[in-house]
Amino acid sequence: MSAHAVRADSEKSKEYQIKAAFLYNFIKFVDWPEEKPSDEKTITIGIIGKDPFGSAFEPLKDKQAKDKKVVIKQFESVEESPLPREQVEAIKKCHVLFICRSEVKQIKRIIDSVKGHSVLTVGDMEDFLESGGIINFVKQDEKVRFEINNAAAKKSRLDIRSQLLRLAKRVTDEQTSNGAQS
Repeated sequence: MSAHAVRADSEKSKEYQIKAAFLYNFIKFVDWPEEKPSDEKTITIGIIGKDPFGSAFEPLKDKQAKDKKVVIKQFESVEESPLPREQVEAIKKCHVLFICRSEVKQIKRIIDSVKGHSVLTVGDMEDFLESGGIINFVKQDEKVRFEINNAAAKKSRLDIRSQLLRLAKRVTDEQTSNGAQS
């Protein structure tokens, strides 16, 4: 492997360590409805698709957020149509769902499957907010930033605190053309 390839892998690894830390910290600034079904002792971050995080969640292994243990769950890529029922039921129980780039063609199906279940959907791809996603990571000046679809959050009965909204590169409160809010 060339030095350039190693450096690129290292930069990608660092980028996803930063994104993992953001995912953990988002939990602190988002309020879920009290009726969100889950194990009362855990907060679940789901990752659906080809996992780009590697060991980025290791530092968070024994961390807590909102006095609950943070649990990371990995879900297979979505290739079947319709989504397997047991996978959909498990995904609906997540508090946060990171949709990997490998799922770019399935974004709408995944987001539709969690509608009404107060899942904070997060991605890092173009048009994620316009597809109904709630938080999208973007790179600006080689730094990881994020943008928020506050209308989609409200539609999912999630309250994003003003401190997080102020940190976002962009916040949108508009309806998207496909009927989802962005």
